[in-house]
Amino acid sequence: MAILNQKGGVGKTTVTLGLASAAAFAGVPTLVVDIDPQASATWALGVDPGSGIYTAGDALTANRSGAAGDMITEGGWGPSVWLLPGGGDLTERETDGGRANASGRLKKALEGVTDDFELVLIDCAPSLGLNTLNGLVAADLALVVVEPSAFSLRGVTSVTDTIDNVFHDLNPDLDIAGVVLNKVPAVSAEADRRIDELGRMVGRKTVWKPSIPQRVIVNQAHGERRPVHDYGWRASEVSQVFDQLLARLRRSARA
Repeated sequence: MAILNQKGGVGKTTVTLGLASAAAFAGVPTLVVDIDPQASATWALGVDPGSGIYTAGDALTANRSGAAGDMITEGGWGPSVWLLPGGGDLTERETDGGRANASGRLKKALEGVTDDFELVLIDCAPSLGLNTLNGLVAADLALVVVEPSAFSLRGVTSVTDTIDNVFHDLNPDLDIAGVVLNKVPAVSAEADRRIDELGRMVGRKTVWKPSIPQRVIVNQAHGERRPVHDYGWRASEVSQVFDQLLARLRRSARA
Protein backbone atom coordinates (compact mmCIF):
# COMPACT_ATOMS: atom_id res chain seq x y z
CA MET A 1 0.00 0.00 0.00
CA ALA A 2 1.25 3.46 -0.96
CA ILE A 3 0.27 6.05 1.65
CA LEU A 4 0.25 9.51 0.14
CA ASN A 5 -0.87 13.08 -0.27
CA GLN A 6 0.88 15.89 -2.09
CA LYS A 7 0.41 18.19 0.92
CA GLY A 8 2.82 17.92 3.81
CA GLY A 9 1.74 17.86 7.42
CA VAL A 10 -1.46 15.86 6.98
CA GLY A 11 -0.04 12.80 8.75
CA LYS A 12 0.99 10.29 6.10
CA THR A 13 3.82 9.12 8.30
CA THR A 14 1.51 9.07 11.34
CA VAL A 15 -0.79 6.68 9.49
CA THR A 16 2.13 4.55 8.29
CA LEU A 17 3.53 4.30 11.81
CA GLY A 18 0.12 3.69 13.36
CA LEU A 19 -0.53 0.78 11.00
CA ALA A 20 2.99 -0.53 11.62
CA SER A 21 2.37 -0.32 15.38
CA ALA A 22 -0.87 -2.26 15.05
CA ALA A 23 0.90 -4.83 12.85
CA ALA A 24 3.74 -5.19 15.37
CA PHE A 25 1.33 -5.93 18.20
CA ALA A 26 -0.69 -8.32 16.05
CA GLY A 27 2.43 -10.15 14.86
CA VAL A 28 1.73 -9.36 11.20
CA PRO A 29 4.97 -9.49 9.13
CA THR A 30 5.29 -5.96 7.76
CA LEU A 31 7.81 -4.04 5.68
CA VAL A 32 7.83 -0.24 5.86
CA VAL A 33 9.32 1.37 2.76
CA ASP A 34 10.28 4.99 3.43
CA ILE A 35 10.62 6.93 0.16
CA ASP A 36 10.37 10.35 1.78
CA PRO A 37 13.71 12.25 1.85
CA GLN A 38 12.77 13.57 5.30
CA ALA A 39 12.94 9.95 6.52
CA SER A 40 10.64 10.60 9.49
CA ALA A 41 9.28 7.05 9.48
CA THR A 42 12.82 5.71 9.44
CA TRP A 43 13.82 7.78 12.46
CA ALA A 44 10.63 6.92 14.38
CA LEU A 45 11.24 3.22 13.76
CA GLY A 46 14.55 3.52 15.56
CA VAL A 47 16.94 3.80 12.62
CA ASP A 48 19.04 6.94 12.26
CA PRO A 49 19.06 8.30 8.67
CA GLY A 50 22.50 9.10 7.31
CA SER A 51 24.25 6.56 9.53
CA GLY A 52 25.86 4.68 6.66
CA ILE A 53 22.94 2.34 6.07
CA TYR A 54 21.47 1.46 2.69
CA THR A 55 18.40 3.47 1.76
CA ALA A 56 15.47 3.33 -0.62
CA GLY A 57 17.53 5.74 -2.73
CA ASP A 58 20.18 3.06 -3.13
CA ALA A 59 17.49 0.57 -4.12
CA LEU A 60 16.22 2.95 -6.81
CA THR A 61 19.73 3.61 -8.09
CA ALA A 62 20.53 -0.11 -8.31
CA ASN A 63 17.75 -0.74 -10.87
CA ARG A 64 18.09 -4.44 -10.11
CA SER A 65 15.46 -7.07 -9.40
CA GLY A 66 15.32 -7.81 -5.67
CA ALA A 67 17.93 -5.17 -4.80
CA ALA A 68 16.03 -4.18 -1.64
CA GLY A 69 16.62 -7.63 -0.17
CA ASP A 70 20.17 -6.64 0.76
CA MET A 71 19.08 -3.24 2.07
CA ILE A 72 16.21 -3.81 4.46
CA THR A 73 16.89 -3.74 8.17
CA GLU A 74 15.06 -4.65 11.35
CA GLY A 75 13.94 -1.54 13.17
CA GLY A 76 13.37 -1.09 16.87
CA TRP A 77 9.72 -2.18 16.99
CA GLY A 78 10.14 -5.92 17.29
CA PRO A 79 10.67 -8.80 14.88
CA SER A 80 7.47 -8.28 12.87
CA VAL A 81 8.36 -4.87 11.43
CA TRP A 82 11.22 -4.36 8.97
CA LEU A 83 12.34 -1.25 7.14
CA LEU A 84 13.75 -0.07 3.85
CA PRO A 85 15.08 3.24 5.20
CA GLY A 86 14.59 6.68 3.73
CA GLY A 87 17.29 9.30 3.46
CA GLY A 88 18.29 12.63 1.99
CA ASP A 89 19.65 10.93 -1.14
CA LEU A 90 16.04 10.40 -2.24
CA THR A 91 15.93 14.09 -3.17
CA GLU A 92 18.41 13.34 -5.96
CA ARG A 93 16.23 10.52 -7.24
CA GLU A 94 13.44 12.99 -8.03
CA THR A 95 15.51 14.15 -11.02
CA ASP A 96 15.98 10.67 -12.51
CA GLY A 97 13.06 11.00 -14.93
CA GLY A 98 15.28 10.53 -17.97
CA ARG A 99 16.69 7.21 -16.78
CA ALA A 100 15.42 3.86 -18.00
CA ASN A 101 12.47 2.48 -16.03
CA ALA A 102 12.55 5.60 -13.86
CA SER A 103 9.11 5.09 -12.30
CA GLY A 104 9.38 1.30 -12.01
CA ARG A 105 12.60 0.98 -10.07
CA LEU A 106 11.08 0.53 -6.63
CA LYS A 107 8.82 -2.25 -7.90
CA LYS A 108 11.86 -3.90 -9.47
CA ALA A 109 13.87 -3.56 -6.24
CA LEU A 110 11.09 -5.18 -4.21
CA GLU A 111 10.61 -8.17 -6.53
CA GLY A 112 10.76 -11.33 -4.43
CA VAL A 113 11.47 -9.34 -1.26
CA THR A 114 7.82 -8.73 -0.47
CA ASP A 115 7.11 -12.47 -0.45
CA ASP A 116 8.32 -12.57 3.17
CA PHE A 117 5.75 -10.02 4.36
CA GLU A 118 1.99 -9.89 4.60
CA LEU A 119 1.95 -6.10 4.37
CA VAL A 120 4.18 -3.54 2.70
CA LEU A 121 3.52 0.07 3.74
CA ILE A 122 5.11 2.65 1.42
CA ASP A 123 5.42 6.06 3.09
CA CYS A 124 5.50 8.49 0.17
CA ALA A 125 6.98 11.98 0.01
CA PRO A 126 4.65 15.01 0.28
CA SER A 127 4.60 15.51 -3.47
CA LEU A 128 3.45 13.83 -6.66
CA GLY A 129 6.99 13.58 -7.99
CA LEU A 130 9.02 10.64 -9.24
CA ASN A 131 9.52 8.99 -5.85
CA THR A 132 5.79 8.96 -5.20
CA LEU A 133 5.22 7.57 -8.71
CA ASN A 134 7.63 4.77 -7.83
CA GLY A 135 5.55 4.06 -4.75
CA LEU A 136 2.34 3.91 -6.76
CA VAL A 137 3.83 1.70 -9.47
CA ALA A 138 5.06 -0.72 -6.79
CA ALA A 139 1.76 -0.79 -4.89
CA ASP A 140 -1.47 -2.73 -5.22
CA LEU A 141 -3.42 -0.19 -3.16
CA ALA A 142 -3.23 3.55 -2.54
CA LEU A 143 -4.41 5.18 0.67
CA VAL A 144 -4.83 8.96 0.68
CA VAL A 145 -4.41 10.74 4.01
CA VAL A 146 -6.13 14.08 4.64
CA GLU A 147 -7.01 16.26 7.60
CA PRO A 148 -10.38 18.02 7.85
CA SER A 149 -9.20 21.44 6.68
CA ALA A 150 -9.73 23.52 3.57
CA PHE A 151 -6.04 23.47 2.57
CA SER A 152 -5.79 19.70 2.93
CA LEU A 153 -8.85 19.00 0.79
CA ARG A 154 -7.74 21.31 -2.02
CA GLY A 155 -5.20 18.80 -3.34
CA VAL A 156 -7.26 15.61 -3.06
CA THR A 157 -8.49 15.72 -6.66
CA SER A 158 -4.91 16.01 -7.97
CA VAL A 159 -3.90 12.99 -5.92
CA THR A 160 -6.79 10.82 -7.09
CA ASP A 161 -6.18 11.93 -10.69
CA THR A 162 -2.54 10.88 -10.35
CA ILE A 163 -3.58 7.48 -9.01
CA ASP A 164 -5.94 7.06 -11.98
CA ASN A 165 -3.18 8.03 -14.42
CA VAL A 166 -0.76 5.52 -12.90
CA PHE A 167 -3.45 2.84 -13.12
CA HIS A 168 -4.06 3.53 -16.81
CA ASP A 169 -0.45 4.10 -17.89
CA LEU A 170 1.89 2.25 -15.54
CA ASN A 171 0.23 -0.12 -13.07
CA PRO A 172 -3.05 -1.83 -14.01
CA ASP A 173 -3.03 -3.60 -10.61
CA LEU A 174 -3.33 -0.34 -8.67
CA ASP A 175 -6.57 0.52 -6.88
CA ILE A 176 -7.61 3.26 -4.48
CA ALA A 177 -8.17 1.61 -1.12
CA GLY A 178 -9.71 4.74 0.34
CA VAL A 179 -9.16 8.02 2.14
CA VAL A 180 -8.28 8.25 5.83
CA LEU A 181 -9.05 11.31 7.94
CA ASN A 182 -6.31 12.24 10.40
CA LYS A 183 -6.09 14.84 13.19
CA VAL A 184 -9.84 14.96 13.66
CA PRO A 185 -10.74 17.19 16.64
CA ALA A 186 -13.30 16.02 19.18
CA VAL A 187 -15.62 18.95 18.49
CA SER A 188 -15.37 21.26 15.47
CA ALA A 189 -18.11 22.57 13.19
CA GLU A 190 -15.45 23.46 10.60
CA ALA A 191 -14.05 19.93 10.64
CA ASP A 192 -17.57 18.52 10.26
CA ARG A 193 -18.12 20.70 7.19
CA ARG A 194 -14.86 19.57 5.63
CA ILE A 195 -15.63 15.91 6.31
CA ASP A 196 -18.98 16.31 4.54
CA GLU A 197 -17.20 18.05 1.67
CA LEU A 198 -14.69 15.20 1.40
CA GLY A 199 -17.53 12.69 1.23
CA ARG A 200 -19.06 14.60 -1.67
CA MET A 201 -15.68 14.78 -3.45
CA VAL A 202 -14.63 11.14 -3.31
CA GLY A 203 -17.80 9.31 -2.27
CA ARG A 204 -18.74 8.57 1.32
CA LYS A 205 -17.91 4.87 1.01
CA THR A 206 -14.36 5.78 0.00
CA VAL A 207 -13.73 7.53 3.32
CA TRP A 208 -12.50 4.95 5.80
CA LYS A 209 -13.85 4.78 9.30
CA PRO A 210 -12.96 5.29 12.05
CA SER A 211 -11.12 8.57 11.65
CA ILE A 212 -7.91 9.15 13.58
CA PRO A 213 -8.49 11.54 16.48
CA GLN A 214 -6.16 14.40 17.30
CA ARG A 215 -4.34 13.27 20.44
CA VAL A 216 -1.09 14.37 22.13
CA ILE A 217 -0.06 10.77 22.78
CA VAL A 218 0.57 10.29 19.05
CA ASN A 219 3.19 13.05 19.02
CA GLN A 220 4.71 11.65 22.21
CA ALA A 221 5.05 8.21 20.61
CA HIS A 222 6.77 9.76 17.60
CA GLY A 223 9.15 11.76 19.77
CA GLU A 224 10.09 8.74 21.84
CA ARG A 225 10.38 6.53 18.75
CA ARG A 226 7.96 3.96 20.12
CA PRO A 227 4.82 2.24 18.79
CA VAL A 228 1.71 4.01 20.01
CA HIS A 229 0.43 0.64 21.27
CA ASP A 230 3.25 0.71 23.86
CA TYR A 231 1.35 3.29 25.88
CA GLY A 232 -1.44 1.02 27.06
CA TRP A 233 -4.58 2.68 28.36
CA ARG A 234 -3.17 6.16 27.70
CA ALA A 235 -3.32 5.47 23.96
CA SER A 236 -6.17 2.97 23.94
CA GLU A 237 -8.48 5.15 21.83
CA VAL A 238 -5.86 5.75 19.13
CA SER A 239 -4.55 2.18 19.26
CA GLN A 240 -8.03 0.77 18.73
CA VAL A 241 -8.51 3.05 15.71
CA PHE A 242 -5.31 1.76 14.11
CA ASP A 243 -6.27 -1.83 14.93
CA GLN A 244 -9.54 -1.31 13.05
CA LEU A 245 -7.80 0.38 10.12
CA LEU A 246 -5.29 -2.46 9.94
CA ALA A 247 -8.12 -4.99 9.89
CA ARG A 248 -9.76 -3.11 7.03
CA LEU A 249 -6.47 -2.91 5.16
CA ARG A 250 -5.96 -6.64 5.47
CA ARG A 251 -9.46 -7.28 4.17
CA SER A 252 -8.80 -4.92 1.24
CA ALA A 253 -5.53 -6.68 0.45
CA ARG A 254 -7.28 -10.04 0.27
CA ALA A 255 -10.15 -8.78 -1.92
